[in-house]
Order: sequence, then structure tokens, then C-alpha cells
Amino acid sequence: MGRKRSIDREELMRAVEAVARRVGVSGLSIDAVAKEAGVSKSSVVYDCDGKAGLLAAFTRHQIATHRSEFAAMLVDHEGEPNAYLRTLIEHFRTAPTDDDVAITMLISASMGENAQCREVMREALSEDACRISAEAEEPRRMLRLLLTLYGMMFLECFGFHRFDDVTRNEILDDLLEVAKTDKGVSAP
Repeated sequence: MGRKRSIDREELMRAVEAVARRVGVSGLSIDAVAKEAGVSKSSVVYDCDGKAGLLAAFTRHQIATHRSEFAAMLVDHEGEPNAYLRTLIEHFRTAPTDDDVAITMLISASMGENAQCREVMREALSEDACRISAEAEEPRRMLRLLLTLYGMMFLECFGFHRFDDVTRNEILDDLLEVAKTDKGVSAP
């Protein structure tokens, strides 16, 4: 059976993940990903412009997937002050899975390997900080909550520490109480 002529982006992203899990980011190659996805190597190169572009596309894909799930949760907080921050707090109530940790490690290794991936992550994290600042009456105070949330996430996603559910929820309850004290800004 011949290779497919066009690339299914979802399938390509699954292939990147599968290959990286088997051989690590350093062993990841365009050829291995193309074989895993059942497409030609030249199609992957054309679509992603090399390994760095492929890893950046994978990072963007993971962020887009996360943002889509987050957007569905954000609807529950519409109209509340600091809705974005409140949604982040609620989102973090679920501990990262082993799969989440593996994806984080893959993206982290990608960032170490190329600037495109670092820029993709920088943009995403900057977007969160800007959004929280724009919604808050006291931006610096709410940014400290964001730093706490991301600190918790990074500790867990890099395998440095796991919070038990009780402790996690107590910390998040405390953060939510602080977030509720900020009246937010009125929509223009």
C-alpha cells in the first residue's frame, strides 16, 4: 500500500507523540514521524518545514487542545470578575495525569532543542498573564496567583512534587478566595 498524499494534521500530531514517546525528542526524526503517520517524508517537510517546525507545530497543537478545553470551562465563569483566573484555578483542581507529564516533558525537551518551541510557549504564557492583568482591579496581586498556579503545575508536570487531592483543593480554595476579593475591571 502506498503512502497517503495529504497530511491529516491530527494524525501527524499523534505520530509525533508516538515516536517521541518511543525514542525521545533527540531521536525523533522527520522520517520516523512520516512512517508512523503513513505519509511521505517530503510531505512532512513541506507541511512543517523541518524538525523544528514539526516540534513547534506539535507544541501549538497541544496548546490549542488545552485552550479549547479551557474555553469550554470559561463559559461557566462568564460575567464574574477575573473569570479567566477563576477558570484557571478550577482547571488546576484536576491533577496532571501521567500522560500530561509525558507531554510536558516532550514539549520541554522540544523547547530546549529549538527557539520556535520556546517562542510558542512564551506567547501562550504571556497571553495568560496579559489576560489576567487586563481583567483585574489589582493586576500585580492577581499575577501572583497566576505564578502560584503555574508553580503548582510545573512542580507536578516535571515530576518534582505531587500534591494529594486534599492539599491541592485547599491551596486552590485559598487562591480562589483571594481572587474573589478583586472586583475586576468593568468591561468597556
